[in-house]
Amino acid sequence: MTNYIRIKSGEANFIMSERFESVEKAADPNAQGELVECEVTGVKIDFTKVKKEKDGKVTTTTPKTQRLASKET
Repeated sequence: MTNYIRIKSGEANFIMSERFESVEKAADPNAQGELVECEVTGVKIDFTKVKKEKDGKVTTTTPKTQRLASKET
């Protein structure tokens, strides 16, 4: 069975709430707190790409140009 993967690329806005133990840690933009909630809004999809999922099989085919070159020598 062949599977396909759909990849959507675009933009979105989000509001993320975190919990901290002190006001000093909460004021530090590099500090990471406990995630409380994340709300995503304003999703805009720019484009969608579909590709065939790799099935793990190893292919050992030689490109046609290499086969022709090896026959000439």
